[in-house]
Amino acid sequence: MEFLMNEKIYLPLLATLGASLAVIGFQAINRYVNEQKQKIYAINYMLDVAYRILSSTLVIKNHTIVPHIEATKRIIKGDSKLLEEMLLTDEFDILKAGPMDFSHLPNEFKVLVGYDDIELVQMFDTFLYVSGVDENRVHLIEFVKSNLKSVNDFHSKEKQEREDILNTYWDILESLDHEHRRVLVFVRDMLLPSLSHYMKGYQFLLFRTSPAKKKVSIIVSLIEKNIDSFPEEGYMEKVRHGGIQSVL
Repeated sequence: MEFLMNEKIYLPLLATLGASLAVIGFQAINRYVNEQKQKIYAINYMLDVAYRILSSTLVIKNHTIVPHIEATKRIIKGDSKLLEEMLLTDEFDILKAGPMDFSHLPNEFKVLVGYDDIELVQMFDTFLYVSGVDENRVHLIEFVKSNLKSVNDFHSKEKQEREDILNTYWDILESLDHEHRRVLVFVRDMLLPSLSHYMKGYQFLLFRTSPAKKKVSIIVSLIEKNIDSFPEEGYMEKVRHGGIQSVL
């Protein structure tokens, strides 16, 4: 005991222990700060992806899909001049570029967010899947290649077959428009509210989140400026219970 009470021994031990605890404390604080910054990066990334996909979806819907739907309706009703113009200028062949790839968020960052809100991470992954669905676009390209590329070939077909081709083209465009409406609703009604709510968490009180808040404002502004392009409230609920389900 006298050995342990010797100041020459226990004072250095206490100093060493104190220093070790201080190092552990600093490491814990640094780890906590880094983790919060990684979460904020993840949220910024998700918001940026949401904005880019939302912007692209609105442009494609408003300036490509909807105008071609309207043009096809006119042609089906008998506008032969518009039909000739679209065939000669290859205007039926649209949407050649595939969906954008947004798979660059480090998994460890998503895991950190998932510890707080696993549903948010799953929602973002679902959003990427929904916005990346590409079957109808590919189908449209192949269909146009087979049926609407040659003026002579198109006019060589029987009247009923020509009408079937135009109606099928219209159907594919409507499917694409539905996909785009679904993306718009997903951002407005699900992803954006969830991200905004997560950002308000107490763990971010001491951290800079102004860029993320600014991005939220930009997205909200984009939605408000294009409100007529968005489906009405409850759109997905109607889709979920529509179609054959409404009959059954």
